[in-house]
Formats: sequence, C-alpha cells, structure tokens
Amino acid sequence: MKDWITIGFNFFLPAYLAFRWSGKEKRSKWAWTVACFVFSWFGLIAFALTRRGLPTVEEYARTNPGNAAGGMSCNRCGSRSIRVWREQAFIKVRQYHICNHCGTTLYRSR
Repeated sequence: MKDWITIGFNFFLPAYLAFRWSGKEKRSKWAWTVACFVFSWFGLIAFALTRRGLPTVEEYARTNPGNAAGGMSCNRCGSRSIRVWREQAFIKVRQYHICNHCGTTLYRSR
C-alpha cells in the first residue's frame, strides 16, 4: 500500500497540478502534464520557473486596446473600477492592479 501512495505522490500529483495550473495560465496542458509525469517534481519546478509574470501597463494596453481606450478597464468583465494592491518585500515595492468587480489581477505598474 505504501508503494502506491509513493507512486501517486511522486508521479500523479505533479502531473495533476501541472494540468490544473497550465490551464489557468493558458499554457499547453498536455505537454506540461506529460513532462511532470515523466520528470516528477523537477517538471513542476521547471513549470514554476518558466512562468510569465503579470503584464506591465504598456503590455496590457497593447494586448487589450479596447480596454485601454479612454482609461483602463477590466478585460474580463469591462468594469472601470480598478484598485491598486501594494506589496512590499524588503526594499522593493510591487503594485498590482485588480478589478473590484470580478477580482481579476490585470497588470503591474512597478
């Protein structure tokens, strides 16, 4: 019984997590699932290290021109109510802009 738990923990859990997370990030679900099944936790570490961060304000405006015309709006629900979330880790300050209506994190400004 312990062998099945070890196999599930080392092969199926990383593959399942990669399948779920890659779908949310619009990356290739099956490629990351197979890579994490074959390489186990090393594949999941590679997935985490190759993640793309949030777009900057300029990138967001370029990819969503309809939402940037006349002020920023959410690309998911269209709301113009956007709040700023500041996070300070030691000296560096990060600012994330989040839609108040649907809660989607849209872009970063620092």
